[in-house]
Amino acid sequence: MATPTPLEFELTSGRISALRWGAPDAPLLICMPGLSQDARSFDQLGSRLGSDQRQVVAISPRGRGESQRTPPGTYGWPAHARDVAGVASSLGRRECDVAGWSFGAFVTMQLAAQSPGLIRRAVLIDAVGRPEPSSLQPILAGLERLGQVFGSVEEYTERVLSGGAMAGCEDAWRTYLAGDLVATPGGFRTRTDREAVLEDAAYGGGHDPYELWPALVMPVQLVRAARPILPGLGFVVSEADRDRFAREVSLSQVVEVDANHYCVGMVEQTAHAIQRFLDE
Repeated sequence: MATPTPLEFELTSGRISALRWGAPDAPLLICMPGLSQDARSFDQLGSRLGSDQRQVVAISPRGRGESQRTPPGTYGWPAHARDVAGVASSLGRRECDVAGWSFGAFVTMQLAAQSPGLIRRAVLIDAVGRPEPSSLQPILAGLERLGQVFGSVEEYTERVLSGGAMAGCEDAWRTYLAGDLVATPGGFRTRTDREAVLEDAAYGGGHDPYELWPALVMPVQLVRAARPILPGLGFVVSEADRDRFAREVSLSQVVEVDANHYCVGMVEQTAHAIQRFLDE
């Protein structure tokens, strides 16, 4: 797997850390991760998509990874969308491609509404509307790790993996989770800030993502996980939303990937689909 280059951006909102794969002078793809994740969740996609012909810059949103923790009231989709635009500007780009996974997909749609003309092509990885209620159970359970102290890296890793939602891509997540901790009195805690995540979750719960669809006037690819988040539970992108999106967003295409929500951004099928779409 290719080793990324760490980057930092000093924006008016705070310090943003990121990782870059590929040539810095190549066309830009900015990636935004899930609700409690950081830039490292794009290790697989970044390694596959970054090249001499494309630079991939994955952002750690404020409150995640090495990015700055900022005060309450500074989060939410619009604030993170401004950060993505700020990173593009810092890299000297007036136009770029943007990919968002889960929470990052909502930020991508918000960016399309706030900054018309900035996004050349958009990729929405398994989020576009209201998730089926049962699909939220593993996501909410996963947030319980935030703010806790763990005795060892192994304890933390096994705790997260025990839920089973990452079973189809466990090796990739095990590597990610091993780097997810910082030392604290009594053990280890996550780099991700609990309050930042809860504020973003509350924002998402109180806003209608369907209102952002009319802003998607550029070519847009929805990558949908074709497996439920766990056997017997629901989908983050329902079949109804998949079909409605294809009807209502004129320049859209939908790709179904044989993975669940937690693995869809880490499999070869997704990387191939995104590469074909961006190269069209």
